[in-house]
Amino acid sequence: MNNTAKVISKILEDEHIKYDRAVLEKVTEFCEEKYGDKKKGNIYMLDHVIGVASLVATLRIDDVSVYASLLHGMVKADDYDSKKMRALFGDEIVDIIETVDRLSCLNFKTKEKVDNEVLRNMFLAIAKDIRTVIIKLLDRLYNMRNISNVDNENVVNNMAKECLQIYAPIAHRLGMSKVKSELEDISFRILMPAEYAVIKKQIDAKKAQREQYIEERIKEVTSDLKAQGIEATVYGRPKHFYSIYKKMKEKNCNADDLFDLLAIRVIVNSIKDCYSVLGIVHDRYKPMPGRFKDYIAVPKTNMYQSLHTTVFGEDAKPFEIQIRTWDMHNVAERGIAAHFSYKEKTKKISEADKKIIWLRQTLEIQKELKDNTENLDKIKGEIFGEEVFVFTPKGDIKALPKGSTPIDFAYSIHQKIAEKMVGAKVNGKMVPINTKLENTDIVEIITLTSSKGPNSDWLKYVRTSSAKNKITSFLKKQGKEVNIAKGKELFEKELKKKRLPKDILSKEEFVKQMLKKSNFNTLEEAYENIGFGSVSPLKVVNKLEEAYSLSLNPQEELKVKNTLSKTRNNENDMVIVENIPNCKVKFAKCCLPIPGDDIIGYITFSNGVSIHRKDCKNLNNLDTSSRVINVSWKPKNKAYFAAKIRVKANNRDGLISDLIKVAKDLKINISEMNTKVTEDREVIVELVVDVSDTETLQKIMKSLKKVDSVFDTKRIH
Repeated sequence: MNNTAKVISKILEDEHIKYDRAVLEKVTEFCEEKYGDKKKGNIYMLDHVIGVASLVATLRIDDVSVYASLLHGMVKADDYDSKKMRALFGDEIVDIIETVDRLSCLNFKTKEKVDNEVLRNMFLAIAKDIRTVIIKLLDRLYNMRNISNVDNENVVNNMAKECLQIYAPIAHRLGMSKVKSELEDISFRILMPAEYAVIKKQIDAKKAQREQYIEERIKEVTSDLKAQGIEATVYGRPKHFYSIYKKMKEKNCNADDLFDLLAIRVIVNSIKDCYSVLGIVHDRYKPMPGRFKDYIAVPKTNMYQSLHTTVFGEDAKPFEIQIRTWDMHNVAERGIAAHFSYKEKTKKISEADKKIIWLRQTLEIQKELKDNTENLDKIKGEIFGEEVFVFTPKGDIKALPKGSTPIDFAYSIHQKIAEKMVGAKVNGKMVPINTKLENTDIVEIITLTSSKGPNSDWLKYVRTSSAKNKITSFLKKQGKEVNIAKGKELFEKELKKKRLPKDILSKEEFVKQMLKKSNFNTLEEAYENIGFGSVSPLKVVNKLEEAYSLSLNPQEELKVKNTLSKTRNNENDMVIVENIPNCKVKFAKCCLPIPGDDIIGYITFSNGVSIHRKDCKNLNNLDTSSRVINVSWKPKNKAYFAAKIRVKANNRDGLISDLIKVAKDLKINISEMNTKVTEDREVIVELVVDVSDTETLQKIMKSLKKVDSVFDTKRIH
């Protein structure tokens, strides 16, 4: 047996995990050969994977998890071959290591938030095999324990931020409290060294005094339990620094002022003993009102169970006592791993495991994400945020994200109940439906068969993504015809700007591609979603333009793109910047310069050179002494430019259609038109037209002025 196999076999045996000796030897021999002397940062890869595998083994899930932990670094290798790996080690192990690698998307590097694809990958991983997420968490824990080996300060800070924002919340949701606390404390020390030092100083100042106090309370509790014949393990429970920091910040106090800074834990053999211990403790010490929590009767969504009580000890000094069984302690330490068994090589959740509320909710969310990505920000809050536990009038427990309202509660019961909801009672009293629910509230939903259902205001009050999706769906159905008409109008307005063939919507092949790429089945469905505001009309029209462009040969496509994009894609080819070839330029929207205008360049801080007309009023507000540069038009530009014209006329029937006819006869596109009638019955029409130069602009202005009733035309901006 090779050295690595000897190390891992001892770990497996110490944790009482059954394993296949031949498989272990094959895996470890492969690791020794492939990892060799390779390093990850300043740590040898072989040492890294052995360290991660050791942590995974302590959760006692199965041997496959340990093999996968040893092999998970292989995926990044240049010569990694999935087929060969599957032939060597089987699909189960390779599926795990490849999914663990995909979960590297949880590392936001330079980003400051979790994006949609990250969440999608996490949900898929959890739904497929929870072991992948557990391995990823412990891989990160090993890296954080060895963070001193990373030389790059930015990398260290990013890793710490990821822990606080992503990894620790996931560990919390999976009930892995030890992993969560350690990740938080290491990250806290890195990101907030000053705050960490202050808390450490406060804790250390009276550490010996506190330890002596707790030791005396442990002796008292142990003696009382022994006298009553209750077998128990009693010990002091250390409070983690980041937890202390959050409570100090929340309560605006010093560490010494926290009630649960002093704490002991009592572990017994049965639930009956838990409540017996509670009675014995309350007989000896006076309980603090409002500080008792029964997480045995009402477990947290991450499976945590325990009794919490704060009592007054000697000198009226408060301290916390936690009481739980050994099974509860196992779950509190190992989290979801304590509930999963892979002895028969199955990845399905057993009936017993269906009590894991959060995992079940995650699987439901993962299904929703197949069709809906609008509410991912809300889903992030649900997954990484806190929760409240409320009751139905019959005593059933509902776990909801913190900040949820009776509307969320109603949808958690049944969609039909929510759609008939007209009011709500909380703890027997009528309340507004936007009331935020608190822990242990008893909520009753008042329904009426004649109710018209939810309205758009409900969307402001709901906290859960599931409720929001259902309300949105209901409102879409109710206003379908209105939304279709509105959406069609918005779509056609955007379509006109594109100068695509007029009959393009009659071309079935283009419409089909547009609908497919926009995830719609019919044109009517696309209109409905545009009208409702679910999707931008420009986004859908762009898909149509893309489908049309792909049908052309390269020369035709280039010709069309030059016509469609106008100035958007080739501004650099229209202007010469003095002494700077290929300089990035941008035409100023404040004055809309076009060929023929006298122009000047202004050097911006981040967007190259901004091109203005020399008579642009905005230049007065800019630093023209040092940032102005000479620019000139390139000859023979064939591009189009937006120009704005104001037309003043006496009001009469048919005026607008006559103005449009002039533009049409001159083959000038009008991309925007706004009309206003004054109190003097004058009409002011502002047109945005596409022209190639000032000569063309003057031509259209003269033609517009010849229209009956028009008395003035002027270029504006």
